[in-house]
Amino acid sequence: MQFSWDGQLLASAGEDGIVRLWDLNTGQVQQLKGPQSWVRQVQFSWDGQLLASAGLDGIVRLWDLNTGQVQQLKGPQSWVRQVKWSRDGQLLASAGEDEMVRLWNVNTGQVQQLKAYQLWVDQLEFSRDGQLLASAGVDGIVSLWDLNTGQIQPLKGHQAWVDQVEFSPDGQLLASAGHDRTIRLWDLRGRQIAQFEGTRLVFNPDGTQLATLDGYTIKLWQVDTLDGLLARGCAYLRSDFRNSSVNPELKAFCDCLLEE
Repeated sequence: MQFSWDGQLLASAGEDGIVRLWDLNTGQVQQLKGPQSWVRQVQFSWDGQLLASAGLDGIVRLWDLNTGQVQQLKGPQSWVRQVKWSRDGQLLASAGEDEMVRLWNVNTGQVQQLKAYQLWVDQLEFSRDGQLLASAGVDGIVSLWDLNTGQIQPLKGHQAWVDQVEFSPDGQLLASAGHDRTIRLWDLRGRQIAQFEGTRLVFNPDGTQLATLDGYTIKLWQVDTLDGLLARGCAYLRSDFRNSSVNPELKAFCDCLLEE
C-alpha cells in the first residue's frame, strides 16, 4: 500500500492481481485491472500523476491517474520485486529476481540495464537530487550507482540479506539494514563510518537523528554531520592510538580532525 504524496489517495494491491485506488475524501474505490498475477508493490510518482506497479508477471505498469490509461514496461524480467521513482519523475527504477536493476525513462520508454548482482535485488532508493541510486538484495552487498557516469561503488560489510536502504535527507550518508541485525552508515565514497544493532531504520526529517529498531527496542542516535560522526569515532578510538599497530594514516587523519 502507499498514500499519494498529497494524502488524497491510497493505492493497494495483492495476490488477486488488482490494483485498487481509494479516494480518501469520497470513499470511492477504482479498480485498475491489468496484471493477472500477484502485485507486490505500488508507488505513486512525486507529482501524483502516475502510479507504478510491479509483480509476479515481470511487467512494470504505469497508470495515468488522469486518463486511466496504462503503459507496460517490458523487459526480460522474472518477478519484479521493487519499483522506485526519482524525485523529478523522469526515471523509474525496477529490480527483481533476474539479478538486474533497470532504469526506465518514462518519457521516451528507453531503458538502461545495470548489472551487479548474483542474486535477486529487492531494495532501491534514489538520492534526493536524483544523481545516485542505491540498491541491495539477497547477496548482502549494497551498491551505489552514479547515474551520470554509470560507475558503481559496492559497499561490503553486511553478512546477510539487506532489506532496507535509505539516504539521509541531506544526501551525504546512506544507511542500510540487513538480516545480520546490523545497521550500517556509509559515506558516498563507500566507507562504512558507523554500525548499530538493529533491523529497521529511519532518519528524522532534518537528518540529525537516526532511529533504529532492534527487537522491541527503538533507539535514537544523533547524526549531526559526516564530520561529526568521524570526530566522535576518532574520539572514541583515541585511547587505542597509543598502540603501535594502529594504522599511522588513520591516526594522522584523526589527529587532524580532532584539532580542527
